[in-house]
Amino acid sequence: MQTKSFYKNGSFNAHVIFGAVAIAMIGVSIYLTSHYLGVKFPTGITDSSSMCNINAFFNCDTTTNSPASNIAGIPISIFGALMGVLLLAGFLFRDDEVEGTNHILLLVNAVGCLVLFIYSLAVLGGLCPMCTVYYILSWIALFIFYKYSSLKQIGPKVVAIYAVLALVLAGATWKMVDTKQSQINKIAPSLLKQYWGLPNLGAPSTDSEYRIASATEKFSDAPLQLTFFSDFQCPACKALSNNSHAIAKKYAGKINIQYMFYPLDHNCNPSMKRPLHIFACHAAYIAACLPGKFAKVHDDIFNNQAQLSGEWLNNYAKKEGVTECMNDPKTKKKVQDIIALSSSFNIRSTPTMLVNGVKIEGVLPLNQLYIIFDDILKKAK
Repeated sequence: MQTKSFYKNGSFNAHVIFGAVAIAMIGVSIYLTSHYLGVKFPTGITDSSSMCNINAFFNCDTTTNSPASNIAGIPISIFGALMGVLLLAGFLFRDDEVEGTNHILLLVNAVGCLVLFIYSLAVLGGLCPMCTVYYILSWIALFIFYKYSSLKQIGPKVVAIYAVLALVLAGATWKMVDTKQSQINKIAPSLLKQYWGLPNLGAPSTDSEYRIASATEKFSDAPLQLTFFSDFQCPACKALSNNSHAIAKKYAGKINIQYMFYPLDHNCNPSMKRPLHIFACHAAYIAACLPGKFAKVHDDIFNNQAQLSGEWLNNYAKKEGVTECMNDPKTKKKVQDIIALSSSFNIRSTPTMLVNGVKIEGVLPLNQLYIIFDDILKKAK
């Protein structure tokens, strides 16, 4: 059987398409890396790119805040950019070992993309739009190689060179991440200027009886007042939930944190026109039945977010003795009344929180929240 070489003998049109795909892979990966740095190390309250956050389902922030977004703090998207560069480099060398190695790398890359695609749907409950574009580009590139190249032998020298390039790129990125982490502590003036420059929307017209932290009986009596609009199936909401423990501990006696149900589920949220988080209303009903132990129920549901199902929720309701309450139409009405309180704040996604009346969307790093909270307490004195 005659050996087929894509780089040497592929048609002009195939080369043009493949080159465009590789360049697009680099561009998408650079964007995703920039987005990752903007989310993890924002220099302002609204740094996250809205282009990648279309709605609750197609949302890059959800993926960025997941464990799969990085390796030891290094965004995996940089390796997508390297993949694109290596594919283009094949046109320069037109070497069988380079082509064979690239073919295998493309195969591994395509499988990795499939795993991440399934993980996003099954675990995160949504898709990163730009990640999905990269997956599609990767599969197109693999198909072109499958059609035009029979070379699949790894070249040891090529692998060694690629490994060095990957290590250099990872090291440079790690250094950049470390630098950005150091810079976070220097942004207090601009961060506070942004916060105090945002409109104060006030508090919801009715206080929530569902508290994560309570310094005072009346919500507005605490110097720090946080209102979370959240969804029990939203991965980013889980990240905020995890942060809430550190916040409550650090500002104990000075902070009230109240929870407002905002399930992205058409079963109880009138603003949702199609199914999305199909167990979110179910979970909200259970929590609504247990205001006295809401903090524990809140943690239990978020800690088991990956296992949420009708069966799990029914078993939990049975264990807590609220099965009848959970299925009571009055409970659904109670949750919907709380959802209605969001209308004056133009809630577009979860999580969204009010910090003493100022709306902040998404999940800011704790150190930035601490800068804001400390300044609020300083001014309160």
